[in-house]
Amino acid sequence: MNLDQIQILPLFFVILGICCAGLALWWGRKKSAENRGLDERYQLISAKSQSASWKVTLGVIYVLFIIHLLGVQLTVASTLGILLLVHLASWTFSAIYYQIKL
Repeated sequence: MNLDQIQILPLFFVILGICCAGLALWWGRKKSAENRGLDERYQLISAKSQSASWKVTLGVIYVLFIIHLLGVQLTVASTLGILLLVHLASWTFSAIYYQIKL
């Protein structure tokens, strides 16, 4: 594989995004711990939202399998992109929902 085949700029931004997300997660948890924000309520919301997002992701996996059985051709990259987008969006929206509800 040579450098002409690799798209360096998108790869750089993906790696940069991962690093920035990790840094933001670490910094946010550090500041939240200083303000006593990592309490039982936070852990309950986190557990419920993760559970809900995995249930939604499982449903989307079933839908994608059915779409595949119907003959629709999806690449691996697009399928994984759909799954990642749905999982992260459902995690975010369920966390917001439980934050408001609880």
